[in-house]
Formats: sequence, structure tokens, C-alpha cells
Amino acid sequence: MPTNFSAASGPFSRRRLLVLPAATVAAPPLAPEAASAGTCQPRHLVDHALAGPVGRAYHYLDVVQDAYVKGGEPRLLQSYNNESELMTTAFVYDNALATLAYLANPTVANVRRARLIGDALLWAQANDETYADGRVRQAYAAGPMLFYGGGPYFPGLKGADGKAAFLRPYGFGGSSTGDMAWVALALAQLYADTRITKYLDGAVALGHWIAGRESPHRYGGYHGGVQGDGETAQRWASTEHNVDAYGLFVLLAKLTRDRRWTARAAVAGSFVRAMWNRAGSHLWTGTLGGVDDEDPNLINVGNIPEDVQTWALLSIGDRQHREAVDWVTENLCTTDGAVSGVTYSSQARLITGNVSGSALPNNRDAVWLEGNGHAALALLKRGGRGDAALAKRLLLQTATAQQSLGAGQTVGLTADADNGRLSNPGEGGTWTGTPLPARSGIVAATSALDTGFAFGYFTRQHVGATSWFLMAGQNFNPFM
Repeated sequence: MPTNFSAASGPFSRRRLLVLPAATVAAPPLAPEAASAGTCQPRHLVDHALAGPVGRAYHYLDVVQDAYVKGGEPRLLQSYNNESELMTTAFVYDNALATLAYLANPTVANVRRARLIGDALLWAQANDETYADGRVRQAYAAGPMLFYGGGPYFPGLKGADGKAAFLRPYGFGGSSTGDMAWVALALAQLYADTRITKYLDGAVALGHWIAGRESPHRYGGYHGGVQGDGETAQRWASTEHNVDAYGLFVLLAKLTRDRRWTARAAVAGSFVRAMWNRAGSHLWTGTLGGVDDEDPNLINVGNIPEDVQTWALLSIGDRQHREAVDWVTENLCTTDGAVSGVTYSSQARLITGNVSGSALPNNRDAVWLEGNGHAALALLKRGGRGDAALAKRLLLQTATAQQSLGAGQTVGLTADADNGRLSNPGEGGTWTGTPLPARSGIVAATSALDTGFAFGYFTRQHVGATSWFLMAGQNFNPFM
């Protein structure tokens, strides 16, 4: 296996990351206004130099949560800044992560904010326009938005019909197994922290929904969920989704003392173990079946993602998963300008041309900052020689990105009519809202990044990337 790549600023490797000078990642202390914005000083930091960056990251989550609604009303966080062109889209995966990030430092204020998200997810679960089977959809509207082409209009999470306003015009009406598992993990952890039964009930309902998605194909496990129409089952199965389901089911077995969850975890675990590539010391992404002429009985070997390698150690923790972390640090390392870390996948390092669905060219040296959080947390769990030092370097590199990338981006109500809705500037609207606090949120990627899975990430402040930074910076494993 290769041990380094030629990046924009020269060769980068695990060894080089370990010796980066601390001066390159120094961050200013937490500003008084950030400390007083509802989030107490962070605890359990893996490095004291992260105090300021972690405090500002919590302030970013607070500001995004209060962008459209304040006080005690349940609400979701807009996943990206206004200028992302996704308007007020609130992905449930990102909101599950924000819930978990708040619980990583469970002050009274943070638990309150986590509960606001949890209550919004429970409301969406109970108020779907079609289904009452425990699922939630991929994404909802966090605030008012007028979709492209003059409609439809979304007033926020609660639609005009009183139902949860999922974003069908974007194709976000589906329910993936992985997303459902993350929402359930967040609700289960809320129950573990508060002992409020409704959160466990919501997690159990989602768990049952996942358990009903067993794959009939060769490798078993749980398939990818349902497509955007809410009905059509995915034929493929994802290793990452099964890692998520395993962690959820083990946690539900612990919280409910119902042994059936242990058996369901075994189904997911069996699939993940079947995806192990001994020769390469990594996990495959899952099985084929995303298009009609693909055989879902075959393994997908075309692209190897980062997240499954590190999450497998965090969730399942088999001996070989320790090796998978090394595969990430040896094969996905990259440097983009002043920031080093990991990229999304093996194909992200090879793709030329524009990012899928974008006019921006793929930067093969781009750092996927959410991945820095995954890798850092996995290294901390593994605890081998040099692992803690490498984890700290990855987190401090993310803090460098926090200082230098994403300035000038906004969130929240705009100058548009109809309660400050977001709408396309090309159609007379504006995306400009309230400026986000300086050096607070973590951007999704240091440059435009094609994942190799027909979607990309960009230099946009992101609730998901920020939440993983907060969890890893405080050594909080969301699966446990």
C-alpha cells in the first residue's frame, strides 16, 4: 500500500502529520461573547489548545439553531450556510450529529438544545404526511424557503397542511438505513442522558423500521432503505449503514434489555465482516445494485470510502478494524494549502473534471474535514503508539480550517418578502442572511471535492463537519 501522496504543498504522510509544528494550528482563545452564548466552557478536551476552537464551534451550532426560531420551540438546524444554494435544508443526519455533539458536553444548556432537536425529530416522525411506521425523511425545511421556479413554498418544519415539510422537490423524500440509524442513535443517547422515555420510544420505532429492511441477497445485512418515492426498496446494501445499524442495535439491547436487538445486531455485523478485504486491510463500500443492470449479489469494489473504515472500529471494534484505520491514514492523507487531513474516498484522489452536479473542478488534494473528526476519534479509541498524537494533529488541522475558511457566509432570515424566506437571487430573491460568527463553523471541505459517489462537498460551513469536530475534540464516541 502507498504511504504518501504528492499534495499541493508537497508529500504528505502519517509521519509528516505527526511532526507538523504546533504554531501552524494555534488558535485564539474563546471570545467572551461566545462563552456567554449559552454554551459553557468545554470539558474533557483531548488537547487544551482545542478550548477556543471547540467553544466557537458550539457557538456556531447555537447560532444556527436560533436562526429562524428561538426559545423552547422544537426545531432543526439548517445543514449549510445560506449561500450553499440548498436554502434551509436540514438533513436529519446532520441534526442527529448536532444532538450528539451537544451531549458530548452535557451541560444544562447543551442538553436543552439537544432536546429541542430531538423533539423536532420526534414531531417529524409522528407527523409524516403518508407514513406512521417510525421512519423520518432525509431532510426537512428548517426555515422559510421558496423553491426554485416559483414553488413550492416551505414555511419551515411544519408545512401548511400541518405535516412535516420534507423536501421532495430536492428528492429528499427517501429514508436511508444509515440516516435512520443515526437519528435513532441520537434519540437513544438523549434517553441515556435524560431518562425521558419518549426518546427511547422514538429510537425503538426507528430500530424496528431498520430491522424490516433485511436484504434478500447473497451477503444479507440490511439494505439501503427506500428511495425518494418513499416506497421503492434499495437493492444495494452499504457497509456504513450496517455499521450504523450494529451500533444502534447494541445500544438498544443495552437500554431496553431486549435480546432481540442483539440478534438484529448480528445480522448487520455479519454483513460488515463479509465486506472485509484481507489483502487490502480495508472494508469494501458494500454491494452493487444502484442501477438496474448491477447485480446486488456482488461486492462494489469501485470506490473505497473513509467513513466505513473508522466507524467500524468505533461501532463494532473487531481486530481487523484497527488495521482499517491505518488504511485511512496511509491511503487517504492529503494536504490542501495550509490544511492537512484525509479525503473522502479512494476515487476522490483520482477524479478529474468538475464535481458531480457542479461547475467547480474537483480538487484532488481537498481535505474532507468531517473525515478528520472520524479518523481522530478512531485513533483515540484504538490508543496505539502515536495514535493520540496523530488524533490531536488532525483536530488541530481542522482548527486551522476553522480560522481560515468559510468567512462571510450567512444563515437565517433574509430581506426577501414573506417572513424572510430564502429564494433564488436569479428569480428576485436573496440568499444573504445574518453573518455567521467568525471562526466558528467547520466547512465541509477545504476545496470542491468529488466523493466518487455522484455527489460532492464544498467550502461551506456545515453542521455535520462541526459536530464531528466537537465529538472528536472531546473523545465522545456516539456509538457507545
